[in-house]
Amino acid sequence: MKIGILSQNKEKNITGINRVTLGTLTELLKLDQENQYSFIGRTDWFSLPLDSIPFVPATDRVLSLNYLLKANPLDIIHSHYRPFHVGSRIPCGKILTIHDLIPLLFPEWYGSQYDYYNEAIRQGAAEADIIIAVSEYTKRDIVEYYGIPEEKIKVVYNGLFPPKLFAETAVGEAVAGLEREDFLLSVSGVGPHKNQTGLVEGFLRYRQHHPDSNLKLVLTGPVRRYEVIREILEKHKDAEKYIVFTGFVTDAQLVWLYRRAIAFLYVSFYEGFGLPILEALSVGKAVICSDTTSMPEVGGNAVEYCNPHDADSIEAAITHVINDVEYRCGLEALASKQAALFSYERAAHETLDIYRRFLK
Repeated sequence: MKIGILSQNKEKNITGINRVTLGTLTELLKLDQENQYSFIGRTDWFSLPLDSIPFVPATDRVLSLNYLLKANPLDIIHSHYRPFHVGSRIPCGKILTIHDLIPLLFPEWYGSQYDYYNEAIRQGAAEADIIIAVSEYTKRDIVEYYGIPEEKIKVVYNGLFPPKLFAETAVGEAVAGLEREDFLLSVSGVGPHKNQTGLVEGFLRYRQHHPDSNLKLVLTGPVRRYEVIREILEKHKDAEKYIVFTGFVTDAQLVWLYRRAIAFLYVSFYEGFGLPILEALSVGKAVICSDTTSMPEVGGNAVEYCNPHDADSIEAAITHVINDVEYRCGLEALASKQAALFSYERAAHETLDIYRRFLK
């Protein structure tokens, strides 16, 4: 079969959905020697040896690929994010991966993206032959909010990419100023659903009840977008001594932070998957995370859960993991076993099984 992978937007630092695409395809190309894969769109920035099929994107938000398929017939088109349209008379399997429905569920925070999810992605989901969801929770949301039949949706979990970054031999590169510090680490975006406010408030309550502790909170990401946290810091004048904003970190620095942290903290309100939880578990780290949405699917019984809507619950989880060394070591012992349940090798096998449904 000829399989076209719809490319995403170009990124200087490959993250998120593009990393999922790279991870899955890297393993698919090792596994599958029978089918022919191509990218649809410009992909010279992707480090994969695949041909690309150029096309001019449609002006609307659902890409029409009718003309492209007449010139370049394909048996399957798989998009890892962007919805697309193929005419009913064109014999081509249509697969759309949906990672989450966050803008649809939280229009008060992501109103500018609401119409895209409510119209374009809804239409793309309705027209797809198969939808891939990255978790059972995302699958349930798709059924509930888009009215898609359950049997049309297949769950394929994410993995870790590049795997060498999280190998036992990887030590990473130290972040200046943190070499001798004890710290909790949080790695996430800064959208409102990430609950950075609750994260900081929970940590500051721990600090308040443990004034002799030297524990710090390290936050990675673009500093200029932490305005909401800075409002909290203005209320707690001594807090800046204990909260560190690293800004962007390289992959090598990221793995060093994961390994060097005493524990990892992730208290998002909603995740379609929760990749940072898996990353932290893979290096044997104790994880504190929310008990909501997809996160228990990733964490299993290897993490300490908390209620992300309750700062006291976040503080209690931090206290349990930090102060009870025996308990923390127990979580660390479970971490890598839980992480081993997820891999792009497994995702590739499951994705290939889906592709084979279109064999004529």
